[in-house]
Amino acid sequence: MLGLALTAGLFGHANAGRLDPAILDLAKKGSNAPIGVIVRFRLPDTAQGRAAFKTLRTQLQGAIAQLGPAAGFVNTALKQGGAELWLDQSVFLNLTPGQARLLATLPIVEEVFPNFKVKVPRAVALSAASAPAGTPWHLSKIGAPAAWAAGFRGQGVRIGHLDTGIDPNSPELAGKIAAFQEFDGEGNKVASSPHDTEQHGTHTAGLLVGKTVGVAPDAKVLSALVLPNTEGTFAQVIAGMQWVLDPDNNADTNDGANVVSMSLGLPGTYQEFVNPVQNMLKAGVIPVFAIGNFGPAAGSTGSPGNIPEVIGVGAVDQSGNVASFSSRGPVAWTGAYTGTYVKPDIVAPGVDITSSYPGGGYGSRSGTSQAAPIAAGAVAVMLSAKPGSSLDAIKNALFSSASNASAKNNNTGYGLINLPGALSKLGANVSAPAPAPTPAPAPAPAPTPAPAPTPAPAPAPTPAPAPTPAPAPTPAPAPTPAPAPAPSNGQKPSILLIDDDGGQGTDVTANLRDAIKANAAPGKAFVIDRTRGAIPLSEFKPYDVVIWATGEQYENTLTTEDQAVLQQYLAGGGHLIVTGQDVGYDIGNTSFYRDTLKTRFVADSSGNTKFVTSGPLGNVAYTLNAAGSAQNQFYPDVISNIGSSVVAATWGTAGATAGTITAQSIRVDSNASRASQKTTDVRGLVDNIARNVIGSVLGSIFGQGQAQPQKAAAAPRVKAQFAQEEAGAIVLNDGGKYRTATFGFGLEGLTPTSRSQLLKTTLDWLMK
Repeated sequence: MLGLALTAGLFGHANAGRLDPAILDLAKKGSNAPIGVIVRFRLPDTAQGRAAFKTLRTQLQGAIAQLGPAAGFVNTALKQGGAELWLDQSVFLNLTPGQARLLATLPIVEEVFPNFKVKVPRAVALSAASAPAGTPWHLSKIGAPAAWAAGFRGQGVRIGHLDTGIDPNSPELAGKIAAFQEFDGEGNKVASSPHDTEQHGTHTAGLLVGKTVGVAPDAKVLSALVLPNTEGTFAQVIAGMQWVLDPDNNADTNDGANVVSMSLGLPGTYQEFVNPVQNMLKAGVIPVFAIGNFGPAAGSTGSPGNIPEVIGVGAVDQSGNVASFSSRGPVAWTGAYTGTYVKPDIVAPGVDITSSYPGGGYGSRSGTSQAAPIAAGAVAVMLSAKPGSSLDAIKNALFSSASNASAKNNNTGYGLINLPGALSKLGANVSAPAPAPTPAPAPAPAPTPAPAPTPAPAPAPTPAPAPTPAPAPTPAPAPTPAPAPAPSNGQKPSILLIDDDGGQGTDVTANLRDAIKANAAPGKAFVIDRTRGAIPLSEFKPYDVVIWATGEQYENTLTTEDQAVLQQYLAGGGHLIVTGQDVGYDIGNTSFYRDTLKTRFVADSSGNTKFVTSGPLGNVAYTLNAAGSAQNQFYPDVISNIGSSVVAATWGTAGATAGTITAQSIRVDSNASRASQKTTDVRGLVDNIARNVIGSVLGSIFGQGQAQPQKAAAAPRVKAQFAQEEAGAIVLNDGGKYRTATFGFGLEGLTPTSRSQLLKTTLDWLMK
């Protein structure tokens, strides 16, 4: 065994910080379950230019050969799904914690750490978009048309694009893909043709090279799919990085990227990214990375965008104001670097940005994920004007021509990109310079003041010199995401919609989009599709209000995991609206529903399309399933308050009690499976029949032909102890630190005017 070949004294060396503490803990507990780890080697790193690729490969293979007794199981692990990550001078291996611990004792091994997750923010701007008429604002804002008029369109430049994939069928991207490669979570190639696993990658690619929406329309992309469904691993990302630099794995051919755009990362400082980025820089490739969507708090930047040498990009809106979500500096580095740095370096348009979507359509998104490819496209245009320009030359031209060139700050860096100005600084002839971009005004205030940082080591406009990296004996811990900003009374809130309709029936996003946008602060309405997986707390924290909409879902509406994360969000002072006709039916017996929302599920269904609000929501009558609504309400829940919560709307008439409710569907259900379950489930015991009057009237409205067969209304099926409770449609709960509104129906079931009105009054109460 390898353990016999290593002295006991070496174990103490492994415990000194070169082995990730979590792996060490597993090893001490005797766990034999294999885990994915990154083993980084301590190797000389002096080669420059593309020759570095060959040197890095040779050194890595030599390091493996020097492992002695360990070489056997390392080579076995490599053959069983391992991957050589030469750009990082590391390998991915599936090892037991004990094997990982033993490797960390070897002098040639610098560190061993887990193959951690890397992702892009899942929230997208809550807006629809069509093909742009004329020049999109994000291109005009940076002066791209003037650069094109001078003949600089990115021609001859290759851009590395690491994302969720790319749709080759988008008319914006026809002929723009130089190469495509997918990677798995272990860093190995996956045989596939170009495709997008979400929408993010096609959107960012369009901003790079799109025919009408891209900054560099004559450039081409090398697209690496490393974030399937918005999430990947460290090994996946590094494998993609080294592929875009050398796609044919031959350092003697010049077919790699000149500039790399990445809209991914994690909040905090991750030293693990430093080594591959520095090797990219030594090869002469320019990194342009998003600074992160973890703002507006000071010190909220993300890696790898906050690495000192890279061009870290923040986001501004159409007026030039820094976006609330855009991460702010300063960033304090220890280990690989020592000191406090000003970040971002530059800002670009990043709010309501229209670009290509899979399937040939268009969509609008917001984020530094959009700002980064716009900035990378600008760099590609600069390289087409002056091929071979160095990173320092590009930085100096880009930074010294920006709107805030004389005073770099931790909100907008050197300011908004001025592409014609940058070209002029680079020595290119721009005959018709674009008007100077509007300088970014005082940014939206961060909720917490910046800590007293050490001043940035490099004065503007010259970028900070690359410090000599120090060994990083301890992997960087995962920092806590910045807390959500405190809501501002009297102002519209930022809103995150969780689309949890499961793809069943009417799309809640399409129906709720306009109402939410009308009641949210400009540029602060976003949506996440729950069907793409569980949503972490970090996605909720930036928003004042979360709206969880379940549509026609009647099972798995809010999972146990969803409930736990929402409880954490609320504990931090969040505001929540839960809307769906079967949420109570599904989770009414959970502690989250009873104790957090303080709502009691009374009956399914209301047997009534009408409800009347009261108290803080005003005295207003509403009707479900009216013409113009989604017309998808079958089983609205009857709910009641618990303890200090209040019923703010009742079914039928104001103050109606549950004893007056007949638990039956309010329209005939065409979903046979659901209808069958509803008529036998003890939670609801619903009669699957509309009353005579409802059946005849609604039957014609919903195109069901003649009136449904008549059947006498069933007796109320409401438990006796709840019969005198109010027949609630809405329950409001002031939890002190948080507030919630529980709707026993889907908001999409109201007409556009009604849903906007009800949403406004509910938000007004939530934000008091």
